[in-house]
Amino acid sequence: MNIVIVEDEIRIREGILRLVEKINDDYHVVATAENGLEGYNCIKELKPDVVITDIMMAEMSGMEMLSKLKEEGIMPSAIVISAYSEFSYAQTAIRLGVKEYLIKPVTINEMKKALTNVEAELSEQDYVSEALGSLNNIFLGVINGMVDAGEKLDIYLNNKYGIKNETEFMEMTIYLGYYYEESVSKVKKTIEKILAESGADYLVLELPTDMSLLAIMYNYESEDFIERHIQEKIRQNSVSLHRVCMGIARTEGIRNIKSSYDVINSYLDWNMIFGDDVLIMYPKVTKIFAEKDVYPLDIENKMKAAVYSKNKKAALTEVKNFEEHYFNGKLYEPRNVKEAYCRFIWSALETCKDINENEPAQITQKQLIERIDRAKSSGEMKDILEMMFEGMIKEKVEDDNVGLTVKKTIKMIHEYYKDGITLDEIAGRLNITPEYLSAQFQKEMGLNFSAYIRNYRIGKAKQLLVSGNMKVYEVAEEVGYQDSKYFSRVFRQVTGQKPDEYRKNKR
Repeated sequence: MNIVIVEDEIRIREGILRLVEKINDDYHVVATAENGLEGYNCIKELKPDVVITDIMMAEMSGMEMLSKLKEEGIMPSAIVISAYSEFSYAQTAIRLGVKEYLIKPVTINEMKKALTNVEAELSEQDYVSEALGSLNNIFLGVINGMVDAGEKLDIYLNNKYGIKNETEFMEMTIYLGYYYEESVSKVKKTIEKILAESGADYLVLELPTDMSLLAIMYNYESEDFIERHIQEKIRQNSVSLHRVCMGIARTEGIRNIKSSYDVINSYLDWNMIFGDDVLIMYPKVTKIFAEKDVYPLDIENKMKAAVYSKNKKAALTEVKNFEEHYFNGKLYEPRNVKEAYCRFIWSALETCKDINENEPAQITQKQLIERIDRAKSSGEMKDILEMMFEGMIKEKVEDDNVGLTVKKTIKMIHEYYKDGITLDEIAGRLNITPEYLSAQFQKEMGLNFSAYIRNYRIGKAKQLLVSGNMKVYEVAEEVGYQDSKYFSRVFRQVTGQKPDEYRKNKR
């Protein structure tokens, strides 16, 4: 694996070089550079597999270098090493495709783990050949970057489907988040019904990696009609579209489908401010005037005091106060909300370290940033806090405070979790409403239904990984996940490790 190191401080640059040489004889540092401009020229010429770079450098920063390379289609796997832990730096790095984000000073174990992760990703890349066939496959291929949206595809679409390069499309992203697996089928049927009533031609794509659906409409009456129709139907179907975030934008030609999809996603987190039943419309969303927010330092300090004193009840009270501060009906900039969440959770983690307690969620900085960066709804943001503080609370299943209804629910989860049993199905069997069951479960268990069944499945998966020799996809199926890649992602989100890594470390 060929590596280029870009670092302006010679002492650190040579230190990284020595670290890399110690880790693996197959890692070859083919060049070093003292600034981003020199690094850019080296990388462009040598085409290394991996770049290890600092952020702040003279001539050209590490971020500017990576951005310029990306614009030119040159993007080796990148590891960023920085003295800066700010959310904005890390978020920018992740969006540029950075694989690992390490904070100085870097230990040999951290560098070894980062390089090992990058090497594993490089070895797992599979190159899928271009596949033309159904319209769904074509659009999926364009979105996933597996089909080249060039002149040949233009001719093919025009000849077979009458879709021209200037055909106008309306794209609607339907983001389900961590509820994707349990609700994708029901939500897709609802969306297809709504679109069928619009009079437009349409298709609905499943994007499990993005935990989303993507509806693409064309041959429609007008943009305004489509937007009004969908917004009205969303409100009429608020129950079946509960916890779903949606955004819509217009584009022209299949070549712009991917970029338009990315634009919608970049604004979709306004759902956490407006609520799930509001359709985020681009470019109208760009005109929103956000209110100024003052970070609630008093709540953070009370939370830290509660953690220091190991008062779990008081700590969770401050978590609720923090949530209420940001989701109170005011139009805060979503990015500011995410930065505040990152700061609040980081403060909790540092406090736990100070008192020699285990970190509540056992996740890395990069995983935490990715999770917050990806969130689109207030529900997801609240789930992040719940997940982080979950380690401070012991589950109470057979407690006197747990009523018969919740005990029956838990029993059914334990019995039917492999079959993907849902809250609605359990509520039906108990002859109560899903809303009532959800509220009771949250109240008595201290976490929501989805988080409980997810944790139970992952707990079972841990047992299977350690105690047997089942393949990862077999473990996924055994605990109720039909998509092994989705299972691996959820497993890593919960444990901080991939399934194979977990098995290796526990044996």
